[in-house]
Amino acid sequence: MFAALLAALTLATPDSDTWIVPASLPSNVTPPAIRNTTPRTGGEATPAPRKRVFVLGIRFQNRGGTQGIALEQVVEGSTADRAGFTAGMVIAEIEGKSTAGRSGEDCTRMVQEAGAVVSLKYYDPLTFKLRTRTVEKSWIVPPSN
Repeated sequence: MFAALLAALTLATPDSDTWIVPASLPSNVTPPAIRNTTPRTGGEATPAPRKRVFVLGIRFQNRGGTQGIALEQVVEGSTADRAGFTAGMVIAEIEGKSTAGRSGEDCTRMVQEAGAVVSLKYYDPLTFKLRTRTVEKSWIVPPSN
């Protein structure tokens, strides 16, 4: 249908009082970005700046157990670190939703979808009692692994 319309417009002759306006059709193909790959100084390329992310500063293990999911890493200096979270702590709920049996990706998504403040229910490593702590997200540059 588009080809027939384009052919009809191409073969049409303009009236004497018609204006011809040049137009370009949108393209689905984006031209590739070309970057200068020549090193600037000393033969070494300048490293790309790392992006900051809005997070708590925690990483979950791959799969949660029956009690919840354990923290694999807590970024030093992050809001989670300042709130007292440590690697190995078991998180039972995120924003009131159970983490039992969930994957680390699911739990990360739950934290991301929460607002700027995230409510976490966890097992206290000293007393093994459930505690709740509300932690505010912050902007950090994640460590390179």
